[in-house]
Amino acid sequence: LLLIKIKSWFYITRMNLKKMIYTILALLLAGMWSCKDDVMNAGASALQPEDDIRVKSDTFSVSSMLEASSAISVTPDSFLLGECDTHFGTIKADILTQFACPIGFEYPYAETAEVDSVCLYLYYNNWHGDGLAPMGITVYEMDKATLDYNSRYPSDTAVSTFCSLSDSTKVTKNSRVVVAEEHTDSAFVSSATSSGYYIPCIRIKLSDDFARRFFAKQDFSSQEAFNELFKGLYITTDFGGSTVLYITQMSMSVYYHFSYSRQNAPDTVVSDVKSFYANSEVRQLNKFNYPDREQILTQYRQNKDINYVVSPANIYTRLTVRMDSIFDRMEEQLGDPEGYRVYVNRANLTVDVLYDASKETTRPRDEWDAPASYMLLVLEDKMETFFAKNELPSDTTAILSSLGMSADTLGNVSYSYTYDLSGMLTQQLRKADHAEYLNFCLVPVAVETSVSTSSTSSVKQLQTITTTYIRSASNSENPMDIEMVYSGFNKAQR
Repeated sequence: LLLIKIKSWFYITRMNLKKMIYTILALLLAGMWSCKDDVMNAGASALQPEDDIRVKSDTFSVSSMLEASSAISVTPDSFLLGECDTHFGTIKADILTQFACPIGFEYPYAETAEVDSVCLYLYYNNWHGDGLAPMGITVYEMDKATLDYNSRYPSDTAVSTFCSLSDSTKVTKNSRVVVAEEHTDSAFVSSATSSGYYIPCIRIKLSDDFARRFFAKQDFSSQEAFNELFKGLYITTDFGGSTVLYITQMSMSVYYHFSYSRQNAPDTVVSDVKSFYANSEVRQLNKFNYPDREQILTQYRQNKDINYVVSPANIYTRLTVRMDSIFDRMEEQLGDPEGYRVYVNRANLTVDVLYDASKETTRPRDEWDAPASYMLLVLEDKMETFFAKNELPSDTTAILSSLGMSADTLGNVSYSYTYDLSGMLTQQLRKADHAEYLNFCLVPVAVETSVSTSSTSSVKQLQTITTTYIRSASNSENPMDIEMVYSGFNKAQR
């Protein structure tokens, strides 16, 4: 009996101890929660009513219009040559180019050297249009003027400024007929890791008269002196309206021979070649002509749901943002701007691209429906300066966006460009007399990045043939607009 009582006492004591422990833990947790609640509300309780921050969100509409510029002005590193029909009319592309002077070069045994021939080489890695259609290439020597290295030339610059196009300046006896898919002059490049590959190339033999004249021009003391003697070449096509070549390199080779005497032996004759290159040391100009562009523009402007951005035709979409409407709405939501410091925290503009990557084209190399990989949104009144001064994107003048892709739960793929206008709009807010509206241009660009930092190092207007279809601001299904988040902090003095 005594043992039973002792066990009962221990059981009751253990149960009471558990209750005491649970009670203490509950009290501790309650105290901690109370302290946390006090800390969380400490900042709010310290704010005076006149110091509150107001945050609002809104959606603002924009307007869009299909526009065209007379020409683009760039320093190209690749070129289009030929003529073909696109969705936006016929494009005709020609090339004017200088060649780099080999400073200090001398032909060996110049007193015995004689020219054999001069050939122009055009290397290409792609084409647009029909690769089986023949085209004829003709070359003229520039006789009136040469390109200035530091000048910017619009892409519709008159050829007559540089070349008289007379028979005496024509340096090809007959048109060089080529077919893009037939690489008759292709250069073979060997590789240590593979069996090698061919670079598509066009070899154009220039006239014997030109060869003799060029060989006689042997002042290689400077680029300026060389340009005085040889101003450059104008390369064009005189027939074929179905193909445009994408030229990546150009060079001109002089084939010659010389002889030298050996004691007690016949003279030795040596054949040699000297190449001159159209590279970054000299100027080139890609000239474009769209004879029926205005007629095409009139037709496409009738479609109110879709806008277009086309290169290198420089057909672009202008976006207009009504600043007065935005600021009036912000004042309505936040109160008198004299009492609030207003910030635009986010202003997202999404440009929806209408593109189906799985769509089959009638021609494998027809890329006219492919959107640009990069699209620049630039203030219209700053566009010329931006490209002329080789500026880089910023949040106040020009914003760069790459083509983005997303998929919904059903696997439907969509494409778009996205821009944050908060920097531009905030800058306008800080101005005493802000603009009533802002005009932007969507411009397709080619982007170069720094290898070491992976940052953007160069932005140029695109010169390859692309067409970007976008939903307009008045699109019946999904109109373009700006999604904004803005805030105001009370400036009143306590």
